[in-house]
Amino acid sequence: MTAMTEVARPEADQAIARIAAALEDKRLTINALDDGSGVVLDVEGEQMLMANGTGIAIVQAIAEGDRDVASVARRLAGQFDVGEGRAREDVTTFVAQVAGSL
Repeated sequence: MTAMTEVARPEADQAIARIAAALEDKRLTINALDDGSGVVLDVEGEQMLMANGTGIAIVQAIAEGDRDVASVARRLAGQFDVGEGRAREDVTTFVAQVAGSL
């Protein structure tokens, strides 16, 4: 499993860069709910992505300046008390989904 994550990391870092650019351009907005879940709205593409607390935390980390899988995963690991390996997998999967819709 580690080998797949290592191979996917450059693509995931590119996906993070695309999400960061969309956030900076105000194409994407984050609407967090009280329970930690929320919605990521793609204004230009007229799409809405419902996200659980982990997904919202990933987008918020990117919005706050984390620009690679490792830094987002470290933040998630601390925030949700999970291992960094699991956090990297979650980040890689989620950012691929979001960037794929941009």
